[in-house]
Amino acid sequence: MSEWIDITRPVDETLITWPGRSRPTRQWEKSLAAGDHCNVSSWEWNAHSGTHVDAPLHFIERGHSIDQIPPDLFLGDCQVVELAPGNFAPMDEKAARRYAGTKRLLVKTGHSLPSPERFYEAHEMLMTENAASLLLESGLMLIGTDRLSVDDSKGRSFGLHRLFLGAGCIIVEGLLLTDIKEGAYYLSALPLRLSGAEASPIRALLKQKPMDQMKDDFQ
Repeated sequence: MSEWIDITRPVDETLITWPGRSRPTRQWEKSLAAGDHCNVSSWEWNAHSGTHVDAPLHFIERGHSIDQIPPDLFLGDCQVVELAPGNFAPMDEKAARRYAGTKRLLVKTGHSLPSPERFYEAHEMLMTENAASLLLESGLMLIGTDRLSVDDSKGRSFGLHRLFLGAGCIIVEGLLLTDIKEGAYYLSALPLRLSGAEASPIRALLKQKPMDQMKDDFQ
């Protein structure tokens, strides 16, 4: 049994997407069932659908694209924190202070349903801008969430996108954290090497850190 836990949303025609974006489509260019010598498929979907990473170029003019980000940023220690069930209020500065010094932070909310019927509309931004600034000033370089956006679901403001990406902190959205408990993990969230791209799908994986390697990151 693998030590790695897959926290990636499956990609198929039922994938939940941001309003107005098309779900993935697949076409078979060759098919064994049709008498061809092999199966060959082609896929089409938006780079911001499902589990994906936003590069600074997404909101920052002349910001780094996916292929310009060092790979080790997507690999390493991370902390998973869960917001109180049913609490869709933004994380405030007082709560964020507990995680100061964390380099990679994944925030679990009530959006980790494996196959939601539709886009879940009712949420505000993931945290206040003061909370985000505190984390960035203490070294945050990757922020992730099970929501499709770190900002509010109505698209009223993209302040957190601009704040995180402007500071060089990449954003991971659309994670599947249903069975993940709070704690320390190793994260692997490598994107495709898409030249000049502002975003990329990823295969996101977590591995629980051994007890003898655990440490309190929040003192």
